[in-house]
Amino acid sequence: MEKFKNISFRGRVAYGISCFENALIALKYDLNDWKIILNYLWDFTSIQYLDDWNDIVVELIPENLLEFKTYEEEEFERLSKEEFIYLYNLYQNVDESIDILLRYIYELGISHAYTVIEGYGESSLKSLDRIIKFMIENKFPLPSIDPFLSFSIEENRGWGNKFDGKSLSKIL
Repeated sequence: MEKFKNISFRGRVAYGISCFENALIALKYDLNDWKIILNYLWDFTSIQYLDDWNDIVVELIPENLLEFKTYEEEEFERLSKEEFIYLYNLYQNVDESIDILLRYIYELGISHAYTVIEGYGESSLKSLDRIIKFMIENKFPLPSIDPFLSFSIEENRGWGNKFDGKSLSKIL
């Protein structure tokens, strides 16, 4: 975790998303099926308003989405009916680790919501540590940290400058 202290908040979330991608690959899912989710997740690295990302990602978490049998049962703020149906079907036989990782990425993404990042951003470090430990426990390969080292905690008050995270994706 020591190396992550110098990586910006955006860079840490990007690393968490890369962990999710590695889990999808390890579970041998059809990666094309997951592009809709990955496009939303990777938006974090370039989004202007965190609320926009929070609103959609909370709706993507399998446990949250599967509470409802139909789109009309819930007033989804961001998901379209077509996306709901697609994800509802996708999640039917999904490994539990998918739900856990998406929830952990969401928690990481909101770990500094409405606050200033002080010091090394302990809250996001703890969230990222939880993701890394989960990956190790489940024998999912960890991504290399090297591509993320260029995103400095010194930039933009700890948040880091915006960047195109999709360029780091193994799937998109």
